[in-house]
Amino acid sequence: MIMRNFSLLTPLLALALLASCATPEKQTGIAEITIFSINDFHGHVQSDHPVPYMDQQEDAAHPGKKTDVPSGGFAYLATMLKQRRKEAPASILVGAGDLIGASPAGSSMLKDEPVIEAMNQLGMEVSSVGNHEFDAGQQELSRKIKGECPAAGCKFPGFSGAKFSYIAANVLEKTTSQPWLKPYVIKKVGDVKVAFIGAVTTETPSIVSAVGIQNLQFVDEAQAINRYVPEIKRQNVAAIVVLIHEGANFKGAANDPSYRCDGLQGRIIDIANQLDPAISLVVSAHTHQAYTCKIGGKLVVSGRSYGSLLTEVKLKIDRSSNQVVGASAYNYAIDQHVLAPDPDAKKLVDEVAALTDKIRQRPVATLAVSLSRTHTEPYSDSSLGNVIADAQLSFARSSGGADIAFMNTGGVRSDLQSVNVTFGDIFAAQPFGNGVVRMSLSGAQIMELLKQQWDGRPADDPKMMWVSHGFSYNWNAEAPIEARLTDVRLNGQAIDLAKQYAVVVNGFMADGGDGYKALKAGTQRQLLGGDIDALEAYMVANGANLSNVDMNRIKRLK
Repeated sequence: MIMRNFSLLTPLLALALLASCATPEKQTGIAEITIFSINDFHGHVQSDHPVPYMDQQEDAAHPGKKTDVPSGGFAYLATMLKQRRKEAPASILVGAGDLIGASPAGSSMLKDEPVIEAMNQLGMEVSSVGNHEFDAGQQELSRKIKGECPAAGCKFPGFSGAKFSYIAANVLEKTTSQPWLKPYVIKKVGDVKVAFIGAVTTETPSIVSAVGIQNLQFVDEAQAINRYVPEIKRQNVAAIVVLIHEGANFKGAANDPSYRCDGLQGRIIDIANQLDPAISLVVSAHTHQAYTCKIGGKLVVSGRSYGSLLTEVKLKIDRSSNQVVGASAYNYAIDQHVLAPDPDAKKLVDEVAALTDKIRQRPVATLAVSLSRTHTEPYSDSSLGNVIADAQLSFARSSGGADIAFMNTGGVRSDLQSVNVTFGDIFAAQPFGNGVVRMSLSGAQIMELLKQQWDGRPADDPKMMWVSHGFSYNWNAEAPIEARLTDVRLNGQAIDLAKQYAVVVNGFMADGGDGYKALKAGTQRQLLGGDIDALEAYMVANGANLSNVDMNRIKRLK
């Protein structure tokens, strides 16, 4: 070590040297960090069926007409992220759940393994789990996170598991009441420490298969998040961010300069208001909506779904107090008309296509009209929903008979818009791999099942099921639940409360999924086959006639 003789130096020079050897002073000024986020990606690695962005543009071919902007796709998202990162030297990419699950055919056929690899390639660092991460159960999610392969091997070559952290403060092991995943992580963004706490909607047990999560419990989101704030604050972080798979409904613009978001509705509002004031940002999800709002002093954002938006949040940090002093957000559209696909990302997309094209491109049917999930009237029939219910009824009748089929709306994930429908198209519509289950229910149990469409929901906002041909009923939102359903008929005859009926549903519903608990009481259960097989067989046999689907099964009176 070199020793300095400060006595031989001038007083000013000696002071300067002493200062250089001392502990540096605490940094002052404002630091700016950028938090990029995506939510509800749902395995949309391929962009052959791009989702429409909520904003519309003038159609050059038809002046005065506006068309949806095709958006999303992993390769286009990668391009936008690289562009924005050039403007944000201190940044991080995070997620708010449902990165996997309910995915299109290419990803689903490969067990969503390429989706995890796509997130790794984007540089994802942390994400909350969503309910769809549990679609295939706790153990399968654990396998994907760890990068383990079953005895038969992984579906996607080189699959190595998640290089990012999945977190959840409110998902607990039943035996220990301890978090199953890390409740939070702390990351350096530039030279700033930021904590990320994860949570998933408490509705998860009612919207995923009960068997797959039987060892887990899902507790109150806000309470679970707040529990870790004191512990995090002791670690000298500058900002606390919540990544939560719960959200709101919003009909306004994807970017609200005022951050007021007038008309915003949903659970995230109450949750945000209950969160500790030390939390500055809430990245939300689940409702597939786009918004940039301020609730209870916190910035709350969401980036729609399927990679159609990239959310960019800028936090300003006062270095002297080590606290957030400013926050702004913007949702960038992943517009395929403007962006070119990223070459590295496109290699992964092409590999997924090569592995699945033969199956995905298999012809199924030629349609005269497209089939849509959208209700013809609010909370009534839909052409695709009705066709799926009819397909499952027909499938059951081919092996022993059936009277009625019910289909949950959440089980249908995309429309059939193509004239020439392929297996990939119908797989995208029904990606869960559910079985078709036949059971016996009394007329009284069927009435109870119909009433459960309103359990925990407003009278004018039920969780409707689609029903098969021959079954029909009316409903009135202004009537009490006991009198809400009228004229419930099967093939023109009033339902007999004492009679036993052969009812067909998918395996998820049969276990009480989506809150349809009456189905758990069904007797004489039989697993008949796969729901995708039922739909394919029905469309092969009836494709040319599906433009004539009857749409008068469910009628809202008021």
